[in-house]
Amino acid sequence: MDKFIIGTFLLLGFGFYQLSGGADFQPEPSPVVELAAVEVTPAAIPFNEPQVTRAAAFEIPTEAPVAEAVIIEASMEVPAIEELPVDLRAVSGSRVNMRTDPGTNYGVLDKLVRGTQAEVIEVTAEGWARIRVVETGQVGWMATSLLDAI
Repeated sequence: MDKFIIGTFLLLGFGFYQLSGGADFQPEPSPVVELAAVEVTPAAIPFNEPQVTRAAAFEIPTEAPVAEAVIIEASMEVPAIEELPVDLRAVSGSRVNMRTDPGTNYGVLDKLVRGTQAEVIEVTAEGWARIRVVETGQVGWMATSLLDAI
């Protein structure tokens, strides 16, 4: 079998050598294409003719209205902003996957170690919590069974 394979390659090589011209082979010169230089001069626009532009289509008012100043007294009290309670939890597993969407069939964004603090943004009925990692601000999904209350 080895002799057959080697013989076939030798026969194919000899055939290619003969068909390409053998020892008398001279490659054809590649055609040279010369590009003609074209000189383009922009058309001159006379100064005495009106030029129409997109901005000229709109009417520009000659007198712009002046805004009246609003004075705020220092004695005015600003209403206090009520802070919403933050639901902080810690990761209970040793290396837990934080995913792109709720479910194990979605991609993994990061692996969080035990004790990582996260703010719970929302919880689904299927037992998945959308969380924001306190240290990095990264947002993803994790099973609620893997989060412990702090």
